[in-house]
Amino acid sequence: MEITWGLDNLREQHGRSVVTIGVFDGVHLGHQAIMRTLSETARRHRAHAVAITFDRVPEEVFHPDGAPPHISSIRQKMDLIAGQGVESALVLEADSKLFSMSAEEFIYEVLVEKLRVAEVVVGRSFVFGRGRAGNVELLREMGPDLGFATTIVPPVVIHEAIVSSTAVRGLISEGDVETAAVFLGRPFILDGRVVAGKGRGRQLGFPTANVEPVERQIVPASGVYAVEVAIEDACLRGVASIGTNPTFGDGTTSIEVYIIGFSDDIYDKAIEVAFRHRLRDEARFPNAESLVAQIRKDVDRAKTLLGTP
Repeated sequence: MEITWGLDNLREQHGRSVVTIGVFDGVHLGHQAIMRTLSETARRHRAHAVAITFDRVPEEVFHPDGAPPHISSIRQKMDLIAGQGVESALVLEADSKLFSMSAEEFIYEVLVEKLRVAEVVVGRSFVFGRGRAGNVELLREMGPDLGFATTIVPPVVIHEAIVSSTAVRGLISEGDVETAAVFLGRPFILDGRVVAGKGRGRQLGFPTANVEPVERQIVPASGVYAVEVAIEDACLRGVASIGTNPTFGDGTTSIEVYIIGFSDDIYDKAIEVAFRHRLRDEARFPNAESLVAQIRKDVDRAKTLLGTP
């Protein structure tokens, strides 16, 4: 997939395009339905399929203290969009300059002049432009005179709930990684790097990778999880513990992953942790021996649940 970073680097298209626009945080099933429609529509028009997205959630510009965390890192998002068969992506820098552009200016200058849009494919709640004044009604109103059509993709509903990034964040923050995986169409994956820890896991016989997630990515609720780990081109099974290590009274939250059958030095390496099942809540044990006995049970259960990675 060809990726253009920023409006200043966007060149005028030689052919027509079919465009979708959105934050697409997590690229969940609702987003995937939009991407499928985008690709199908582009084939019908014999045009390029283009996804316009942002380098961060817009709330980080207007309400930085209350902005939600990301479900996916920007790297993950690009990989996920490419996996939906989209040919090109335009990543806009979410800043005050961009959001001062009126909806009409965006339509004229970006969609029509640069991308030569033949059709716009969006969800029904889509809004854009200064003051979020642009919406599907404006696209449908301006489209006929400017030579493009607008297609609205209905939301995906699961268990009587609309699949949305907000819903997925809520599930992950509650530790319900199984339902989050249903909404995402895949497990939630934490994108991070292995950093130095206290070395306590090795002392207990279960050496762990201490994971520092990428900036602003959401972290599941405290607890113990059966996970799959991607590192150095290998996919392995593991057990992740998120919390404050109450048995030892650490007080600060950490993400520690015991990778089953793996003992290589992976300090400072990139790591992805896919959360498959929640095993139990975080608990305080009377001593280290009791904790080790429980970890053995956690590992055995994770092996059963995960099977072959």
